[in-house]
Amino acid sequence: MKNLRLINLACIVIVGAWFLACSDETINSDRTGVAPASIFYNDSARISNIVNDIYSHLPSGWGRLSGASMVACATDEAVHAVPNTEAQLWGEGSWNPSTLRDNTITVCYRGIRRTFLFEEEIYPYIPDIVVTQTGRRWFMSQVVFLRAYLNFELLKRFGGYPIVNHFLSVEDDLDIPRSTYDECVEYIVGLCDDAARELPLAHPNTQFGRATRGAALALKARVLLYAASPLFNDPSKPNDALEHGAYSAAKWGRAVEAAAAVINLKNDNGTPVYALFPEYDAFFNTLERANVINPEIIISRMEAANNALETQNGPSGYTSGQGGACPTWDMVCAYDMIDGTPFDWNNPAHAANPFEGRDPRFEMSILYNGADWMQGRKVETFEGGLDRLGERATPTSFYLRKFLSVTAQWYGTTGTALHCFPLIRYAEILLNYAEAMNEANGPDNPGTYGITARQAVELIRVRAGLTGNIDLLETVPVNDQSAMREAIRRERRVELAFEEHRHLDVRRWKIAETVLNRPVSGLRIERNGENFIYTPQTVQNRVFDASKMYLYPFPQTEIARNGNLVQNANW
Repeated sequence: MKNLRLINLACIVIVGAWFLACSDETINSDRTGVAPASIFYNDSARISNIVNDIYSHLPSGWGRLSGASMVACATDEAVHAVPNTEAQLWGEGSWNPSTLRDNTITVCYRGIRRTFLFEEEIYPYIPDIVVTQTGRRWFMSQVVFLRAYLNFELLKRFGGYPIVNHFLSVEDDLDIPRSTYDECVEYIVGLCDDAARELPLAHPNTQFGRATRGAALALKARVLLYAASPLFNDPSKPNDALEHGAYSAAKWGRAVEAAAAVINLKNDNGTPVYALFPEYDAFFNTLERANVINPEIIISRMEAANNALETQNGPSGYTSGQGGACPTWDMVCAYDMIDGTPFDWNNPAHAANPFEGRDPRFEMSILYNGADWMQGRKVETFEGGLDRLGERATPTSFYLRKFLSVTAQWYGTTGTALHCFPLIRYAEILLNYAEAMNEANGPDNPGTYGITARQAVELIRVRAGLTGNIDLLETVPVNDQSAMREAIRRERRVELAFEEHRHLDVRRWKIAETVLNRPVSGLRIERNGENFIYTPQTVQNRVFDASKMYLYPFPQTEIARNGNLVQNANW
């Protein structure tokens, strides 16, 4: 794409923008677009900093849209407390090639370009005396993983895209056409395989956050799950090679195999590399415990301890709470009862006490009226309650709880906490496996992998603390593939809530035209003495045009710069 030419000509990767250690170096006009390569490959610290910089191009997680709003606020999961945010406009259908709300093109291609800068301009020339051959391979395998991850960030949004497979200079033809969807999948899978061959199973705790073999295999599993999903593996669109892959039922089998490789990954002592962290709520604030790394984290976005997440999403009635992401009533209703049966608003007992006796993940993820929180008081989201007042008050009667730490106070005596935004975690891999296994073999056939789709979901429900229907046999009969498909999707919605999966899951399942094309609801709560009256009400619209919104449009600036870039249909 021609924006890559602009990056090169502007020498955007000024050494000082990469790291302060080189801020005094002048910029020459050689093809690296930065200071002479020898400045980097003769200094191990600067080599490490280059690789660290590429990590900064990974998705940032919370509040990455303008106004610190979450992607969840453009779906049926949440709305932002303050109206007219970018997330709301996106959810209401106000986006197009000129105004793309979730535009990752620039950051992804910039990161990809830097991976090739490292591979072609620095890596071959690093002397053994500076970094050993083993150390060089350690760096290079991380770079290959990051290249794979950034390529997938493009694929999952746009379908087939222009693959950049070397370091581009101003002499190169930058009118790069789109590769087919399947070609992009195989390119990314190849990168994952290459990275996995060289990456270690783990790094020292001081290097936590770097890519591992499991991360490469897990990314491959996610790529192949998407490739097998209905949006991209549609028998009714066999010739739509750019936006969709060629149909093959065998793609589900590839996704099963890839996820199973992560599940069955073993340490040198024979123990599994990954496991579910025992406490769902503590997981999101726990990188390690007793000097043991959290075994559920496969790769996580790293940042210093802070209280920004709490400030941005704290209930409005708590000192300086900014409201932030407010879960919808639709999301609340997705959580089962603790006995594993569905919540039913039409059940008088459920409706009378809608927050009682729910799946424990509900109160670990969502702050509701009467929930315990900070400052020695309960959350008040009834009409006239402390957290229902002010311009940042929740419009849904709910606030975000997931990810937030009670130790990260932003008022009085402040405190901070680590926040784990998992780019990939083990629970997702189990759900990926269950989904692919169900489609390939049904819910109760273990195939050659030793675990059924039902058993994979059961592991997650056990950790959640449900007391009944843990194996789903009460709601999903043996070998009922269709019922299990819906159960897995429901489980995924709850387990991975607010983690930036939902907006893409409903697309790849081809249900977004229903899910994202109806208003989202909140709950009006009125106090009546010691009791409360609950009334669901619409709080925000959602609009989804099925003729074009299943894929993102390429930004108009990219269409103008690249004469060979074909826009996605109907944009």
